[in-house]
Amino acid sequence: MQSRAAALQAATSTVFDIAIIGGGIVGAGIAQNAACRGMSVILIDKADFSSGTSSKTTKLIHGGLRYLEQFQFRLTRELCHERALLEHLAPHLVKDFSFILPVSNKGKFFGLKADIGLTLYDLLASNVKGARQHKRLAQKDVLGACPSLSATKVSGGLRFHDCITNDTRLVIEVLKSAESHGATLINYVAAQGFHFENNQISAIECRDRSSGQNLTIQCRSCINAAGVWSDGLMKQLDNNWHSQVAPAKGTHIMLPSSSFETNTALFLPTDDGRYVFVVPWQRALMVGTTDTNYSGSLDNPVATEDEIHYLLDVLNSYGRDDRKIVRSDVIAAWAGLRPLVGEVIGEGDNKSTKNLSREHELFEGKGGIIGLIGGKLTNYRILAEHAVDKVVPKLPSQVASALHPARTESIMLGGWQNKDDYLTATAEISTRARKNSIEPATIDHLISSYGKDAMKVIEIVEGDSFLVKRICPDFPQIMAEVVYGVKNEMAQSLEDILFRRMRLGLVHQGQCLEAASKVARCVQAVMGWDETRTAAELKALVRTLEEHMNIQPAMQGEMV
Repeated sequence: MQSRAAALQAATSTVFDIAIIGGGIVGAGIAQNAACRGMSVILIDKADFSSGTSSKTTKLIHGGLRYLEQFQFRLTRELCHERALLEHLAPHLVKDFSFILPVSNKGKFFGLKADIGLTLYDLLASNVKGARQHKRLAQKDVLGACPSLSATKVSGGLRFHDCITNDTRLVIEVLKSAESHGATLINYVAAQGFHFENNQISAIECRDRSSGQNLTIQCRSCINAAGVWSDGLMKQLDNNWHSQVAPAKGTHIMLPSSSFETNTALFLPTDDGRYVFVVPWQRALMVGTTDTNYSGSLDNPVATEDEIHYLLDVLNSYGRDDRKIVRSDVIAAWAGLRPLVGEVIGEGDNKSTKNLSREHELFEGKGGIIGLIGGKLTNYRILAEHAVDKVVPKLPSQVASALHPARTESIMLGGWQNKDDYLTATAEISTRARKNSIEPATIDHLISSYGKDAMKVIEIVEGDSFLVKRICPDFPQIMAEVVYGVKNEMAQSLEDILFRRMRLGLVHQGQCLEAASKVARCVQAVMGWDETRTAAELKALVRTLEEHMNIQPAMQGEMV
């Protein structure tokens, strides 16, 4: 990425065809699509890129198996197609993964129902190249794949395939693609007001939260991609705006891999009609998610003890009785908010979001602003295309007539030119990394996180061999990534680095807390922070980690 200073300069010296507010996966996809069509594009986010919903997903690129229960066949077919496409476009980042849905002795009818559902799932993906069919598994096969499941509770299972990713890294890759096609990207810039010409938005008054300075961004059109913050942005334009977003809270916990032995992901039906995923991710085990109404602050949702125990109870209901997972096994917990479309059903403690549609919705507000809410990580390209299609008629005819198709379905992510380039470049990266004494686990991590830019991290190690050291003892991330994130990916804070550019803040919050000081000193040297700024950054990171670790009691208005 270009430097933030260069992006700020471009922001105030250009009239952009399209301004995008929101730097999650939807905003990133819109920026890529619009830039590939030939538009001049700027994207801003009031916080860091992917700091909201897009960093706190279940990390799945999937066909939406559970959406079949809501008869959302079109959505499932679309997701299956996009899953296969992303596996091709980002081979380092989107990986096929095996899932097992266990069937209990007393749940044979459910097993039959699930088998029928997976058959339909296969049919909806039947025209997708490389689609993998589900299989019935005997009890011994299920227990062989996941020895921590109880033989007295599980009689067999069904194996199916979806894909796993690193959500924030996917957002960064899409943003890099957008920038390579000319888009300007800036984090920590908040929209505070709007100017109009002929009843259309012509400029956005913004505040640079890093410097405190105000700036004006001129634009011909504007898209609201702010997710759960969309209604708040629309109310800046129109006090009478009727809320469109129903925030749904999803909590995840992380466990050490040793606490629950499995070499596959699990898809666990619950007694209350939900599903919980158990997914090996980042050398730990991710368990989630909840799906509940939320009425608290949009900026800082945290897991509650009730939510954590709910997830532990689900896992233990399938696990062996001689090895119960307990609260002290949890090494990290975090919560995110999904911007679902519609009104929450029920009243008081019966409010639930599990039946709300996962479809997306486009709307138009004052000044011609286009808004988009809902959707999934998997189908961001489709959402982006629909949103940009709405913008094109609003552009001057001479601009619109010069545009061309985006063709994002053929643009590789991660810096690769094609599949052959991916294979050749990863071999070169591995060879050079080994010459610099980078351990195999870290090599795999660098390639899967940074794609072709993994070579830039290796070059940093070549310049200072100290930076090959691990940040946390049990995980492969190294100090060179701290330097890379600051210099190449617009990371502005310790939280940007440890929670998003790397995922240590979500994977093991205790080890991340222990490493905070040395990471702060490294960033201080790179960014030139004085002692006051360094201390403030360290204090802010510690506060964020402690908010996640010192789990809050259940808040009024939430239901587990």
